[in-house]
Amino acid sequence: MSSFQEDLLKMIQDVVNQVIDNANLRTGSWRLGEVQSVISSTQLKVYVDGSTTAITIPCNPSVTFAIGDNVWVININGNPRDRFVLCKRGI
Repeated sequence: MSSFQEDLLKMIQDVVNQVIDNANLRTGSWRLGEVQSVISSTQLKVYVDGSTTAITIPCNPSVTFAIGDNVWVININGNPRDRFVLCKRGI
């Protein structure tokens, strides 16, 4: 990747992060995640909020998830121990 492409990617990431922050999507019940592995159609291992340890979280069986997918994780009733992967997210 060229220096120009890296700079452009960084600028796009900064804009996306600013939009997410302005919409308060990093606070409250919603979290960002990345699929580390697919256990079954109802269970995923996910890195949540950029963590280095993946946790097992139930997921929406109507969505086909793959390793590396960026996802939305919701904390049910605001409880971080009760999570659910609702859907993929675009970045």
